[in-house]
Amino acid sequence: MVQVSNVKWLSKEAKEAEVYLSDVNFSLIVFSHPFNQNVGDSVKLPLYTLNAKGIYKLNNTENLLVNRKGKTFGYEISGTVLNKELNQIQIGEFVIQLDVSLPNDITSGDYVSFVCDRIDL
Repeated sequence: MVQVSNVKWLSKEAKEAEVYLSDVNFSLIVFSHPFNQNVGDSVKLPLYTLNAKGIYKLNNTENLLVNRKGKTFGYEISGTVLNKELNQIQIGEFVIQLDVSLPNDITSGDYVSFVCDRIDL
């Protein structure tokens, strides 16, 4: 289960927040607007990318990976294709839907890597 572990308000009036999410193994910091949840709440999945790019297939032996790009909302992520038609990638309990189509040589169950400028709740 993915839960809200912390919230940093960017603008409480506008309900814009930097939201810290975690499951058992991974943590992500995502953008949310409007944000109406509390610490400890479960999160509705999928999450959504902004400007996903550099998508490529990995060998099945690759480790799952979540690397934040500095102090931005950007990430480099390696995960498993959960649903090719919906462009959904799974990493731990997180499901992330890409804003672009997966390349034709990638199918559900494949391991992939990509980068994105932001992940939204």
